[in-house]
Order: sequence, then structure tokens, then C-alpha cells
Amino acid sequence: MRVIKSISITLFLSLICLLENYLNTFISYDFGIYIFFLSLVFIGVDVFNQKMVLPIFFVGIFYDAFFSTYYLGLYSAIFIAVLMISNFFTSKYGKVNVIYLIVITVSLLIYKLPIIIQFDASYWLASLLISIIINFFLFVLFKRVSK
Repeated sequence: MRVIKSISITLFLSLICLLENYLNTFISYDFGIYIFFLSLVFIGVDVFNQKMVLPIFFVGIFYDAFFSTYYLGLYSAIFIAVLMISNFFTSKYGKVNVIYLIVITVSLLIYKLPIIIQFDASYWLASLLISIIINFFLFVLFKRVSK
């Protein structure tokens, strides 16, 4: 039963990751609406446990294999770091909107780290700030709807 649950979580998160990639590829805005990122933060804030690490790792391997030109395992580490940071901040400082904004900001910086390293600050800074604001409001909206 545990194996079936892990496989279903992996498939569900892989579909969300695929949806995010196609959404941000075909819609040419200067900012990103990161559905998979928001689901990672939501998992880190509310439902993170040790059983979630392996499915997130496999989704990262899937992402590296099909959508990335970086080393195999880089996005697995990034995804797990996003989970750990969001879990750490909310468990240590509470679940309030200011902490959610800090979590979204720090986690999005980690999530977009390969782009930040590859390009100049003028290329990604404005879109990152807009993405932080939009994804923060989407996260807070999703948290309120899920209650």
C-alpha cells in the first residue's frame, strides 16, 4: 500500500510539473506562475513527512531527464531544499502571511537558482519580483480555499 501511495504521489506531482512547464512555455509573460512550486511549498508547509522525500526525488529526476540540461539530480536537490526550507520556517516561526512571504521569496530564489546563476541580474530580477508577488497571492488564496 505504501508503494502504491508513493507511486501515485510521484505521478500526480509529475503531472503538475508537466503542466507548469507547458503553461510557462506557451504563455509568454515576463513572470512565471509556478503551480508545481506552489504545490511544493504547500507540501512543505502542511503535509511534509519523510515519506514525501522519495516521490519528490523521483519528480526531480523526471524533470532533469526531460526538461533540464543540468546534471541529473540537481532539481531533485532543489525540490527537496524548497520542501525543507518551507517546513523549517513555518515550524519555527508559525503559519502567518509574513512568514509565507519569506518562504515564497527564499524558496523561489532557490527554485530559480540555475537561471539566476546563468544570466545577469537585469535579466531575471524584475520577473523574479513580480513572480514572488503573484505566487504569494496565489499561495495565500489556495491556503484560504483549502481551509
